[in-house]
Amino acid sequence: MSAITIFAPITLAQGFTETDLLNASANFQKDFVANHTGILRRELVRKGDGAYLDIVKFRSREDMEDVIEKEQSCEAAAKFFSIMDLSDYNPEEEMETYASLVTYE
Repeated sequence: MSAITIFAPITLAQGFTETDLLNASANFQKDFVANHTGILRRELVRKGDGAYLDIVKFRSREDMEDVIEKEQSCEAAAKFFSIMDLSDYNPEEEMETYASLVTYE
């Protein structure tokens, strides 16, 4: 069983700011992410072009799939996603997934 890291791109919807993103991300972390032991780490980063990435490390592919399924019916996740421009977003094409070979800490 190998850890999985995803790079999920984020583009803000019209009218939302980075402060809105940070607030929504903090609430999502507290109300959803913190309750799932399969999520080992999460980091929100700003790219140079004004876009963002949500980098999430899961314990396994099964944990990743379980969390993604549970996000679909989670109010905190819906609020987090509501500030994003998802009009052209196709997770199968845009969300990059990587299997860990080794982790150094």
